[in-house]
Amino acid sequence: MTSSVSRLILVQHGETEANVAGRMQGRGDDPLTRRGRQQAAAIAARIKRDYPVVQAVYTSSLLRARLTAAVIGEVLELEPRPRDGLQEMHLGELEGVLSVQLTVAAPRDPDQRYPGGESAREFVERIMGTLYGLVMAHPWETIVAVSHGGVISTALSIWSVGHGGAWRDYAPENCALSLIEFGGNPQIVVLNDYAHL
Repeated sequence: MTSSVSRLILVQHGETEANVAGRMQGRGDDPLTRRGRQQAAAIAARIKRDYPVVQAVYTSSLLRARLTAAVIGEVLELEPRPRDGLQEMHLGELEGVLSVQLTVAAPRDPDQRYPGGESAREFVERIMGTLYGLVMAHPWETIVAVSHGGVISTALSIWSVGHGGAWRDYAPENCALSLIEFGGNPQIVVLNDYAHL
């Protein structure tokens, strides 16, 4: 039976050393910690159990997301498809700083770029264009997208309140699961659930 909605499962990558240290990774390529690999196995089992029919797995092309997606793909018997559009915000010269330092240095104008990086508006255009593109490529199907905290929290904020300004309220845990259904307007059905962890 064909579904009347398209489903997008969003997953944040597993834990990295930078997560543990509270450093902003941006485009950095930290691998997963041992705990991060365990988280990836747990989310893979959860998806297999709760969503047995998944047509595709997409992933940010950054290492921490690809490693998480590889575990999910193995369990679902699907080859993850990397997409640069799912990468975390490009923080330029501020990558690797502590989160408190980033808060102080963050541009206040949505069109002002991080030094050597991208602006908030460019980030939103990139990630939302990518996410909607993936959903439109899979009408009435269920897909998984493994991405990053900034990507997921911004998208959830936009789908919840109409703008990305509330992203802090939607920040996921590592390997948390969110499910969005697209029939008419996007509906968040599961929000940053990490019961499997």
